[in-house]
Amino acid sequence: MKYFKLQEAPEGKRGPQIMNWYGSFDVRNIRMEGFPKIPKRQLYMVEPVDPLIFTDIILFPFLLVSPEVKRVIGMYREQSFYREVILLNQKTGESKLYYLPVFNETADLDVVERSYKNGRPAALAGRPEGTRFMVNRHIFWARDARRRHTIISLDLAESILKREAVGIGLKEVELYGKNRRP
Repeated sequence: MKYFKLQEAPEGKRGPQIMNWYGSFDVRNIRMEGFPKIPKRQLYMVEPVDPLIFTDIILFPFLLVSPEVKRVIGMYREQSFYREVILLNQKTGESKLYYLPVFNETADLDVVERSYKNGRPAALAGRPEGTRFMVNRHIFWARDARRRHTIISLDLAESILKREAVGIGLKEVELYGKNRRP
């Protein structure tokens, strides 16, 4: 199975930039164990850019998905929980509902970006020593020392893109099991 890491697409530059989010809740609770501590519904103002494109996925300061993307994820019956987030452009009065998802997370995988040169796979830089790993999920989080990566399967990526989702960047990745030293 092929996997992709979600990343910002060019449309993301014109997408919602959430204002005054810091301190509204503890972002460390965006995980399965902390989910009950996240407020059920939140309202945030966004930077008034012109034109503002309400993208289907927002990556910063935390992952937000549109109702359409949430519906597609639900079709794959992945274990996930959601909280509502409303984004408001005060300049125009336009608002949009998003969902803050909580997915299963692992720190046992190395995520290695795949690159291509002239349509052919290039050598993987920094390939881990572990064995290549397949995950029986269509969407999950993989954490490394620096950040959390949202990983989706090819099937889920195609399902989202077929619905003409906006603002979704994808980078092909390979997953490797981390070698744990005793």
